[in-house]
This record gives sequence, C-alpha cells and structure tokens, in this order.
Amino acid sequence: MNITRDFLNRAEKRFLLHGKKKQADVYVIENDGRAVVVKDYLNKGKIARWYGAFTLWRERRNYEFLQQFDFVPRLIGQIDRFAFAMEYVDGPTVAELQGQREFCFLPGKLEEVVRELHRHRFFHLDLRKRGNVMSRNGEVVLIDFASSVRFSLWNPFYWLMRPLFRYVDISAVIKWRSFICPGSLSEADRRFLKRFEWVRVLWFFNKPRLPKRSGDKENGN
Repeated sequence: MNITRDFLNRAEKRFLLHGKKKQADVYVIENDGRAVVVKDYLNKGKIARWYGAFTLWRERRNYEFLQQFDFVPRLIGQIDRFAFAMEYVDGPTVAELQGQREFCFLPGKLEEVVRELHRHRFFHLDLRKRGNVMSRNGEVVLIDFASSVRFSLWNPFYWLMRPLFRYVDISAVIKWRSFICPGSLSEADRRFLKRFEWVRVLWFFNKPRLPKRSGDKENGN
C-alpha cells in the first residue's frame, strides 16, 4: 500500500486529532478501500516539524519491533520524514466502556499484554491516556508508542528504570479495571492506585487528553 504526500493532499480526511504546538495531526483516510490512520507533522511550525520527525522515527521503530504481536495495529509505513501510516482500529477505547460489566474480562487481557511487553523489556508508559487502549473483537489493541521505551538486556538503565516503568504500566491496568468493573478491585489494588498518585504528580510523560474518536471531515488541498 503506497501512500504519497501528493495522495494525502488530495484525500478526504477525518481528523481524530488536530494537534497543538508539538502534537501531530492524526487523521483517517481511505486507500484501496481500507481505512488508514496517518500521523502527520508537516503542517506544524519549523521547530515542531523537526521535533516531530524525530519522535515519528522513534515511534515507527517501536511499531516495527511490535509487529510480531497481534495486539498492535499493522504498520503500513513511512510516507515521508514527517508522517507515517498504520492500520485503522475499528473498536471502542476503554474510555468508552465505563461501567460496562460485559467488558470486565478486558483488563485481564490488558494485564497479559503488559506482561508480554515487559518480558521483551518494552514499556508503553502511556496506557493511562484515554485513547491508547482499545478493544477489537474482544481483544486488546494498543496504540501510540511515542513515549514507549525498549531496552537491550545489558543496558544498565534497564535495571535502574525497570521497577518504575513496570509500576507505571501496571497502574494503568488497575485504573482501567476500576473504570470498567469497579467492584472487582482488591484492597491491594486500591492501595496501589493511592500510592501511584504520588508518582503521577512527578511523572514526566504526562500529556494532554486525547479528543474523542469521531472528528471533522476535511477535503484535501
């Protein structure tokens, strides 16, 4: 599936996010009858574009590593240095499942996914954000790996940061369990979340909230 910048300029776009400052624009286009998500920094200021080129390079490398797993969208590829495309995930975010007890199984599957990532020395670090955990056909799908970190086994920072990074990802599992199925929390889970509030105050990966999944439609230039 070859998507060029010229094709993007002509395509009708449904925006999921009109990025502000150093945030990318995120939108859905149709290509060969398939919905595709594009993450794009081209229309930002000069400094934001160059910052975006670096973060997209990092995120694309993370997606390439994660293609071995079913819980990650298929990466379509780089469009240019300021944009890449990936599979569109058609399903609700966990933020849309509040109190829906029929989805009480989902946090357990998220916990399995997080453990699999950690076995590969990979930490998402942004699972608490509203749109980054989704459900498709009853399975967990993770998106947005811009803040994620992957270590080699012999990297000394892995052993230094591993406890904190595990703590951050696991806190997200408990958060979404309390959100979807609050009655299922144990006393240990509640203590964990309470302790994590102190970590969250200082957490350097805090980000603005994501907008809703539905967005405006815009024609290409």
